[in-house]
Amino acid sequence: MTVPTTAPELIDHILTRFHETHRRELPGIVGLARQLEAKGTTPTLADDLDLMAQALDMHMFKEEMRLFPMMEQGGNTLIAHLIEDMQAEHLSHADVAAELERRLADLAAPAGTESEVAALRAAIGKLFDDLTLHMQLEDDVLFPMFVDRSVT
Repeated sequence: MTVPTTAPELIDHILTRFHETHRRELPGIVGLARQLEAKGTTPTLADDLDLMAQALDMHMFKEEMRLFPMMEQGGNTLIAHLIEDMQAEHLSHADVAAELERRLADLAAPAGTESEVAALRAAIGKLFDDLTLHMQLEDDVLFPMFVDRSVT
């Protein structure tokens, strides 16, 4: 994959490749976790995934409504503060993802649920891989386009 080099192109890529994908996939992941929970497999995992989905949705909303439009207009003096907030949230999302991955690794699949547990592990693995790439692209490529400029 070639990473776009301008902020507007990069923002569009993030929106289509990551934000839309997260919003499309998260409800199914939470639903699968709820189905498994009903079978006695994943106590509280579904609720915790749902909380993560809500936090991620709020984070993406803030980017879409505040940060990205500001970036598309060239930035301003407040942008460094917004970026710091987004980076702090990225760290929080990474911590939650690591904890959920740990719990998922410890999850035992009762007889008859093996394929569903495997599907949940695969879906969460893809989500977390995407989330890692998403955050790295913002933290390492997009945000530096504006942080360096706002400090001068």
